[in-house]
Amino acid sequence: MAGMSDLRVLDLSDQVSGAYASRLLATAGADVTLIEPVDGSSLRSRPPLLTATEPNRSAAFEYLSAWKRGVALDWSSEAGFDALGRLLDQADVVVTTMAAADALAFDRRIRAERPPLIHVSATSYGLTGPWAGWRSSDLTDWAAGGYLYITGDPLREPLQGAGPWASYVGGIASAVGALAALHARRRTGRGQLVDVGTMETMASAHQWSLAMWSHQGRIKHRANNRHAEAHHPVSLMQVGDGWVCIAAPSQAQWINLCVALDLPEMADDPRYATAGLRYDVAEEIDGRFAPFLMSRTRTEVVEHLQAQHVPASAVLSMDEVLVDEQLEARAYWAYPEDLGEGVKMPGVPFVLPSSPTQFKAAPTLGADSASVLDEAGMQREEIESLAASGVIGLSGADCG
Repeated sequence: MAGMSDLRVLDLSDQVSGAYASRLLATAGADVTLIEPVDGSSLRSRPPLLTATEPNRSAAFEYLSAWKRGVALDWSSEAGFDALGRLLDQADVVVTTMAAADALAFDRRIRAERPPLIHVSATSYGLTGPWAGWRSSDLTDWAAGGYLYITGDPLREPLQGAGPWASYVGGIASAVGALAALHARRRTGRGQLVDVGTMETMASAHQWSLAMWSHQGRIKHRANNRHAEAHHPVSLMQVGDGWVCIAAPSQAQWINLCVALDLPEMADDPRYATAGLRYDVAEEIDGRFAPFLMSRTRTEVVEHLQAQHVPASAVLSMDEVLVDEQLEARAYWAYPEDLGEGVKMPGVPFVLPSSPTQFKAAPTLGADSASVLDEAGMQREEIESLAASGVIGLSGADCG
């Protein structure tokens, strides 16, 4: 396989999981082209919208489609599918979020004549099994993966975590699956269908919850802001000006924490000898910690504990995250100038030599239709004919 800049990806998805997978590949340096209907992807209207006067200007779309080129193409017709075929002939990877039956039929059709092509199908439940094809949402994804049940106050109803986290986890798994299939293709010369179900990717991230059941017969329950897996302290604790997260599950970390909080006698107390015992008396421990913590600020507590080799972090609000010195030092933020002065957007989530050095905004509808089809070998007359018949949409420089 050549370098990332030689990798060509077609993004046919209209859901967060597929769009995020292709965004990750784009920020790693791949050439990613978004293929959307001539009236626009459904993601263009996904809330939150940037302004009330721009109903097709979605913050989610602007984020998920950054660093991509854009083609508006109705490939439901024979002429449209032929045009899509031209692009598939040039592609290494195609990403979809179709329903299971549609994805399987699409896969049979496109890969029969293109053995090296890799098709990444990102769905909620995968392409097989009794739940394949079921409808889903951000909330049902959270529920089906087991995370709704363990999130929230133990005396109240389960809670969904903020945002479509499950879809982003599915997107990460889809990007990894694409790269794994590309690696396999180096040996075999053949592509494959990468079947990613968000339910199983979420289930795979449970860490100790599954081991608690398989080895102890215990079901993990909601425990508010505590770890709930027989470890303490691994939780949020209040300080003078807010909250900090302290994680000291190992014995060495526990001893360091006790010393740091001027409570060395707790390190030798047999009631706190193991992480499990400490979890059983978490309220008592938190009460003994409270005087030290409440008399200090987040910054003071975190810097003090870090100096004592105890994992700790302030709980930052979003406005604090946006100006945090660590993210600034890592040059993490992107600045989409067309969205307004001072606007920030999450940028490239890793440091790679192949990653693009300049921010590229999400494409306007059909922004690159003509140029992308031209690269695929289509004559200008063909492109104009498709545009005239409504099979493709053109905008911007491609209209000239």
